Amino acid sequence: MAVDFDRFTGKVMDVTKGKLSPSEAGILSRLFKRTKKRNIVLAAGLLAALKVGGASKRDIAEFSSILEKANERILTGKEPFTKGDESALERIFRDAKVPAAAEKKLKHNVQMDQDELLASEIVKSLTATTSQKLGAFVPAKRIPSVRYEEEEEEKVRKRAKG
Repeated sequence: MAVDFDRFTGKVMDVTKGKLSPSEAGILSRLFKRTKKRNIVLAAGLLAALKVGGASKRDIAEFSSILEKANERILTGKEPFTKGDESALERIFRDAKVPAAAEKKLKHNVQMDQDELLASEIVKSLTATTSQKLGAFVPAKRIPSVRYEEEEEEKVRKRAKG
């Protein structure tokens, strides 16, 4: 079962209300925001690497299943990955041509830090992208270039003249 990070942080903030000074509550809030941002970025990057590397839908489903099981194991105080899971992860990353550093970072964050929140965010990203395209992680807003800005200035000048 994936942990809902927003609900979790809301409960913690409610429990600590009145027990922490305003500055301590601010520190805790910023810590949660940084953790959430880090997890979203890591999850999106890992998913993008799998997709770009050509991971099959079967591999992505297997990866999601491994992370869900790891989440459950962490919550029950067990090691996140079995030897079979580690072998499957190595194969999935190798087949998708994901850099070894990314695999190492995932294993460190999930296994060594016992980070069920990161595992949950990755699973959430995986399930969300089954109905969306990878482009969901790319900003839709056009980033102005020098040429774009020059075109806009030219339009303004033409309007002023005419």
